[in-house]
Amino acid sequence: MGEVIRRFGGGIVSLGRSAGGLRELAPTQHALIGGVFMGTYLGLEWLTRVHELQALGITLWNPAKALSLGLLLLKGIAYAPMLFLAALLVDLFIYGAAKSVTSTVATSMAVALGYAVLAAGLKRGLGVALGRSDLRNVIAVLVTVPAGTFVIACVYCGLLILFGDMPAERYWEAVRHLWVGDTVGIIILLPVAMAVFGSVQRLLDTKSTALVIDSMVFLAGVLIALWLIFSIEGAHEYHFFYLLFLPVSWIAMRAGFAGAAIGVSVAHLLLVAFINWGGYPASTFMGYQFLVLALALNGLLLGAVVDERRSSDELLREQHAEVVRVTRHATAGAMGVSLAHQISQPLSNVAMYLHVGRQLLADRPAEPVPIAELLEKAAGQLRHAKDILERLRDFVSRGALRPARTDLGALARKVVALAEDDARTHGVLVRFEAAPVPPVTVDALQLEQALINVINNAVDAAAEARRLPGCVNVRMAAVDKGVRIEIEDNGPGVSDVVAKNLFEPFITTKPSGMGLGLALSRELISAHGGTIDWERMRPDGGARFTIELPLSSEVGYGA
Repeated sequence: MGEVIRRFGGGIVSLGRSAGGLRELAPTQHALIGGVFMGTYLGLEWLTRVHELQALGITLWNPAKALSLGLLLLKGIAYAPMLFLAALLVDLFIYGAAKSVTSTVATSMAVALGYAVLAAGLKRGLGVALGRSDLRNVIAVLVTVPAGTFVIACVYCGLLILFGDMPAERYWEAVRHLWVGDTVGIIILLPVAMAVFGSVQRLLDTKSTALVIDSMVFLAGVLIALWLIFSIEGAHEYHFFYLLFLPVSWIAMRAGFAGAAIGVSVAHLLLVAFINWGGYPASTFMGYQFLVLALALNGLLLGAVVDERRSSDELLREQHAEVVRVTRHATAGAMGVSLAHQISQPLSNVAMYLHVGRQLLADRPAEPVPIAELLEKAAGQLRHAKDILERLRDFVSRGALRPARTDLGALARKVVALAEDDARTHGVLVRFEAAPVPPVTVDALQLEQALINVINNAVDAAAEARRLPGCVNVRMAAVDKGVRIEIEDNGPGVSDVVAKNLFEPFITTKPSGMGLGLALSRELISAHGGTIDWERMRPDGGARFTIELPLSSEVGYGA
């Protein structure tokens, strides 16, 4: 017998080393873990000796197998010899099984080797880990464990018949007995270990008050269900077992996989206590064990799905936060481009005035008045650029405008006058027609910038007119409870592709354009309670932009 044990242990250790088991731990640590395991294994076998079959060490409730599989999954199959030794000691000292020495060694070998293969298949084949309780892991355990324990049970009981410890006609009864006990033990307790190593932190993060209330409601539901199951005549026929599905499903939905794993184990322990207290026979106990498997599968899968949904929601929230962060960066970049776009016009005017002033200084140095006028215009444009920077900063940081009663006619004439200088260089004629309009409440600087953007776009379009000269007409008139400004050009028009998103950022027909002028203009006009729209003038080109502003608007963006 010693030689058999030595050879078996050597083979398992070699297998474990090839899988990376013992080499990671010092011998003393390995011995300590093995000793704790064997002590716990023997204790569990002694405590759960329920409905043993024919003094063969086969019971209907065997949580020690969950401990074995958990150790092999956590520390590696190098601990299989410890399982062999533990199974051997249980047969000899706990059950006092009526088996021959050879049969005892062989069946203990079958248990150790079978669970080593099962653990290797779960861990290396399916990637199952105790620290993960995701849906894929849970399904792998719930499918593979019953199949693996069934094979082990078949081999174990076959060895009993081979060595003459059990008659052949009791083979399937013994297989069923062993399979139910081992499978229920693993399915009930292994998920608790998975929850402890994986998802229990989510449960602990729950508010303590909610956790206590959920636990009390669950426990009350289980106790009520068990009382109804065992207090009504005929309950041993399982008529009311479905009542246990209610609290288990509830705790799974409330607390996810960790709650389901703990809830199923508590429900099963209480069920076992009720059955033992009632003195029910083995056939009844086995029937309840089959139902417990269904209860565990339902609760654990539901809990895993709930966790998966919560993880998906958390991932979605994280992705949304990342999108917001990226959007903020993009917005900051866009506002930088917008800033360049807003101040480019006054800076271009400054450059033009300085250029003309320098030419006058070279040609007519004795006439300082025109030069001084040009310098004053340049200084005015620089002040204008400074105002734009300050207002844009306020608009971006607080979304605030500075509304005041404004002569819209005077403001439009100023914008047209600024546009005329640039329009002449492109051979474009700008006309302005204004009927008397009442004052409006607007932020003059922001509205001025919006008009500059639209009129400059019209000038650029007219410069490409097929029929010269290019022309831009600006008209202003009072309408019902508001003011309408129309800007027309005889340019090539807007293509159908661009027309669909004309007022969106970064949409432009200009080779060097940034596509921000109309987008910013729409935002500024909308902030004043107004609207901007456009239409084609002719099938072959031309465009008319129409701005409408209310006489007394409620200025938006926090103003």
